[in-house]
Amino acid sequence: MKNSTSALNGEFGLIINDVSRRDLKDQDFQREAYDLWTQHGGLLAVRGDDLRDIAPEELVAWSNVFGDVEYTAQIAREDKMVKGFPILRIGNIKDGAGKPAAQLAIVPQLQNDADVRYNPETRRPVWHTDSTFRQNPPIGSVFHCKQAPTAGGETLFADTRTAYARLDAGTKAKLAHLEAVCSVAHHDKKISLYSPAYPVLTPEQRAANPPNRVPIVLEHPVSGIPALYGLNSSTCAILPKDQQISPDVLDVCDLEGVEDNSVQIWRDMLPYVTGPEFTVKWQWQPGDIVVWDNRCTIHAATGYDYEANSREMWRLTLLDRAAAVAAE
Repeated sequence: MKNSTSALNGEFGLIINDVSRRDLKDQDFQREAYDLWTQHGGLLAVRGDDLRDIAPEELVAWSNVFGDVEYTAQIAREDKMVKGFPILRIGNIKDGAGKPAAQLAIVPQLQNDADVRYNPETRRPVWHTDSTFRQNPPIGSVFHCKQAPTAGGETLFADTRTAYARLDAGTKAKLAHLEAVCSVAHHDKKISLYSPAYPVLTPEQRAANPPNRVPIVLEHPVSGIPALYGLNSSTCAILPKDQQISPDVLDVCDLEGVEDNSVQIWRDMLPYVTGPEFTVKWQWQPGDIVVWDNRCTIHAATGYDYEANSREMWRLTLLDRAAAVAAE
């Protein structure tokens, strides 16, 4: 690869510099980029002035290097999509009529680097991997910056495979046979507690969407390296693989939005996993494209001055190629 590269935090994360749109179309560049993504813990950034003008179809093609781009639009977000493309706009931009043109979640701005580490008292930042409540959770995401605030709005990433590798043998043994119970009904009810307008599932929808279970320790299907996994707002309980969640406990989780105490197993690890030895704070510049792997990273959004700044990000979701083929 002719482009220079820079490490982001030791072996975790890599940036490829001075990248052009022509580079993104080059098959040799694509193969090398995919290998670097896998080698560096599932976090790869490309940066270059030419990327500011990337077209939606070019971004989709680049995203397909890392997985199958998901084309199903999220419910109630159709007006936040880039028209004709599987790209969700995230930020605070508005359309010509003054209506929100992007999905916006207001979260606190970092005050200093110590705020990157998970705070058990505030439960912030909201560190997570994506959509573990789905039968085939997405393997990753692609984020592209169109407009960036002058300060804030960083995206945080943590290396869950190195964090797992450095756990003591006793802790690894305890985690080996545990699964996260992930319920979309719990997810939606939990969010509705602080965002009352957020829709919750009807009884019929809840019955049609039973919880999904994922391992707390996931062996990566490409690298074979194990990593911590399964933390999402839908995670309502953590149980041994052969133990079912009781209907009464699930009712409390789904109908009241309350986590079972067993989730504390993951939350107790978060201050360790999100410490400076495992984390990257990515400060966006227009044109940046970052690809992350949900199977060996967790991430979190941070806030900015929403009144004084405009922010527009384009996001694509990546599916596992084998699962996508099986679903066809």
